[in-house]
Amino acid sequence: MRLTGKCKKDFFKWFQSKSQTHYRLKEWFEDLDDSMQYGVYVDFFDSVKIVIELQLRTSPTMQGGVFTCIRPSILSDGKFHNVGASFVVRERARIVAIKKVNEIYNLK
Repeated sequence: MRLTGKCKKDFFKWFQSKSQTHYRLKEWFEDLDDSMQYGVYVDFFDSVKIVIELQLRTSPTMQGGVFTCIRPSILSDGKFHNVGASFVVRERARIVAIKKVNEIYNLK
């Protein structure tokens, strides 16, 4: 779950402005788990007016329990963007959403 191009450059500039230290910040961030990175990515994209949303759905499983399904969507420039994934688990939805929002940002 890595950013590329202009998006990566702008993200780390923003991230450094929020940090108390600049020592090996990029390496430290990239060592974080994807779920921790995702939260920081969401804050960055919120700051540039791109909203990432994971829509929760539930459906019964064969064992009678509940399985959570998530459909990611992105709102940018007043438009919803197709993320390219239907219903998936939360971890996969985050990865797919960040990949798509990186693509959208780099097209700006």
